[in-house]
Amino acid sequence: MDKREEKTIKAIYDAFAKLVKTKDYDEITIQDILNESNVSRSTFYAHYKTKNELLLSISNNIFEHVFSHSLQEEKTHDYSKDTYYDYHHLIEHIFYHIRDEKELIKGILSSKGNEIFLNEFRSHILKLVNSYYNNFLYRDQRVPLELKKATSVDNFITVLNYWIKKDFEETPEEVSSYYINLTFY
Repeated sequence: MDKREEKTIKAIYDAFAKLVKTKDYDEITIQDILNESNVSRSTFYAHYKTKNELLLSISNNIFEHVFSHSLQEEKTHDYSKDTYYDYHHLIEHIFYHIRDEKELIKGILSSKGNEIFLNEFRSHILKLVNSYYNNFLYRDQRVPLELKKATSVDNFITVLNYWIKKDFEETPEEVSSYYINLTFY
């Protein structure tokens, strides 16, 4: 992606982030995003077909980065030297990115359109959970594995909502430990 394209996507992303803080997702129009970003309609549609596609892109950006095999040191955290199968750090890393985008995430989750985002989020968390249980033997025969996986995903959303209600006062490490203790132990 060239610099102009990156700048355009950032302008659209920033405009959406600003709008979702003041308007419900369902009330935001493509025209609102265009006005706020100073991007033309044709340019917007060159990147996103719909507002929902933009919302899905936001979720994907968080997870694609976290699950990338070529991580770099970032301003707020550094997981560049961790292994891909260090699940504690993967989960912490996700929570760092959520905190870095806290106003946007808060705006999305407090709006009526949050199901689109949450469904995408759930699918990414399920990939992490599946990977965990594929790499570590599941020993608890009292609960079917599929049910354990489903509750693991729901636990993540519950912890995320808790953190938002507490206005992100805990660190990503603390919130990550809540999730890990609820889910894997």
